[in-house]
This record gives sequence, structure tokens and C-alpha cells, in this order.
Amino acid sequence: MAVHTVAAGRAWKYSHNIGRNGAAGQGFTQPVSIALARDGVMYVANRGSDVQQSQRITKLTIDQQYIKEFGRAGPAYGDLTNEQLVFLTSVVVDDEGKVYASDEWKNQITVFDEDGNSLDRWGEAGDGEGQLNGPSGMVLDGDGNLLIVNSLNSRVQKFTTDGQYLSGFGSKGDAPGQMDMPWGITVDNNGDIYVADWNNHRIQKFSPAGDLLQTFGHGGSGPGTLRHPTGVCVDGDGDVYVADWMNERIAIYNSDAMPIAYLKGDAVDISAWGQMSLNANPDMGKRRAQVYNLEDQQRAFRMPVACVFDQETSRLIVADTQRARLQVYEKDKNYSNPQFNL
Repeated sequence: MAVHTVAAGRAWKYSHNIGRNGAAGQGFTQPVSIALARDGVMYVANRGSDVQQSQRITKLTIDQQYIKEFGRAGPAYGDLTNEQLVFLTSVVVDDEGKVYASDEWKNQITVFDEDGNSLDRWGEAGDGEGQLNGPSGMVLDGDGNLLIVNSLNSRVQKFTTDGQYLSGFGSKGDAPGQMDMPWGITVDNNGDIYVADWNNHRIQKFSPAGDLLQTFGHGGSGPGTLRHPTGVCVDGDGDVYVADWMNERIAIYNSDAMPIAYLKGDAVDISAWGQMSLNANPDMGKRRAQVYNLEDQQRAFRMPVACVFDQETSRLIVADTQRARLQVYEKDKNYSNPQFNL
């Protein structure tokens, strides 16, 4: 079923959804971050509610092909190895295929190869320059350096991919340029940095040097408002997508920071992984048939945490966190309204 959201010469068409609730294999457990690699491959960070079972990175394709998982936590805190993840917050992948995962419990960045083998780990807990305190969102800038959000001391820091500290900016507060428990981060084609300022209910845009350029959004549920935004991404046209966590939507702003549209979820279909569950358990299908207003309930986002935009394919991918799936949209940037002959 094609569903379009239209705004000022562009449209976002729902494509498909990926996932189901599952603690292993072809399923997600509270997906909180998406990293795009080559040839339609993605890595999804599963946050989960059970530290001992659910923390892992799932490797798959946009066409719903499951490849593998890695980084799963051990049987107890004391038995964790350095490769295992405790509180996974973000995942990114570089041009060489190396995968970087942030762990806010360990205050550590773990580096894997594309097959999930551990290559390196670095990070030191603290509030000083080059130290980590609740690392959450991450992104690679145009120079291949890693920008990491420190949620608990409200800073953004830049590192080389082997952990050498380069620079940082930010402090805790609600004044312009300050942050309060920031989370998501992205970089646009000009190198400018966008940060989801979670507890200030806004997005802040900074220059590559960390100078404040723009602030937009404020607390609320009406047009132009945000409630605890967790993720942000930007497409090649300058449109900004915000995972508006508590409002359970994706807020879309143009390059002038004007709100132009909202996505509230359109997954009226069942994913390929979900269909496998129904095929294996006929009673599950019978129970679904008894749910009142199932289509409306199924389509909506439930506390989405992250989004990513694939500029090569013009696709927006949303981590529909509490529904354990990804929702995929295709952007038509040359959309024109249909002509009606009356």
C-alpha cells in the first residue's frame, strides 16, 4: 500500500518495514541506531531491555536479508569481555568497513571488522578533554574523524578513529550553544554538525569548529515543537529529519529550519521477518485478527529513536524502536500534485 506524505515539491513514499521483536537472529530488540555501509548493507544497534541478552549489532540488508549479529553481552556483568557490549547507544561504519560501537556503561568505543571480529577498543571515563561520560550518538565527519556526543556532561568531542582526541565543544545548560543530555548527531554535506539536544527539546546546528549557527524547535506537541528529540539526519537537499521521541513522529524541517511535514508511521504491511513468525505460529495470526483497529495501531511509530538518510538511493530509514523494526521511506524531491479534470 503506497502512502505519501507531501510538502512543497517533495514527497515521502512509504516503502516497507524490516524486523520483528526478537532477542536474536532475524529480529530486533529496541533498535536505537542505524549505520549504512555499501551495497545496501546496514548495521543496527539493539539497545534492548535485558543487558545480558539483548545488546548486539545486527548486520542485514535493506532488502531484509539477515547476515549475522555480534557484540552480544555475556551471562553476567563480571564475565563480560572487552568485545561484549553492555549499554549500546550508537553504531557507525567507515569507508573501510570498520564498525564503531559506543557503550555508555563502559564509556568505551569498540571497533569491529565487517564480520564482527574485534579490532580495537578505546575510551576513558571522565569529564576531561578526551574522556567519555555517557557516550551516545556518533558520526564520521568529512575528514574521517569520529564525532561523539557525551550525554552526561553535554559535550561533543572529536577523535581520530583510533581514539586520539582532537577537539570538543559544549557545556551543560539551556542557553544557545549549551546542551542538556544531548543524544543524536549528524553532519551535512557542508560539514556542519546537528545535535539532538534532548532535554532542551531542540536541534542545534554548529559549524565544524563548534560555533553555533542555528537553533530550532521547542518543547510541546504542536507544529514546530519537539519533545525529547533523540536522533537527527540531513539529506542532500538540506531537509532535516528529527526523531521526535516523545511525540512519536519524524519531524521534517527545510534548510531554513521551518517545519514542513511530519511522518507518524505507515507500516500497514507485515515485514518478511514478521511473516515468518506468523507462518510458524498460526495462533499468532488468529490473535492478530482479534485486535481492534489493527491497521492504525500497526502503522504508527512507537518512540522512534534514530533515523538515517541514504543519499545514494534517496531513502529515509527510521528506527521504530519500541516496535522493534525499521520503517523505510523513499523521497521524491521533484513531486508535483496530481491534476484533476473536473
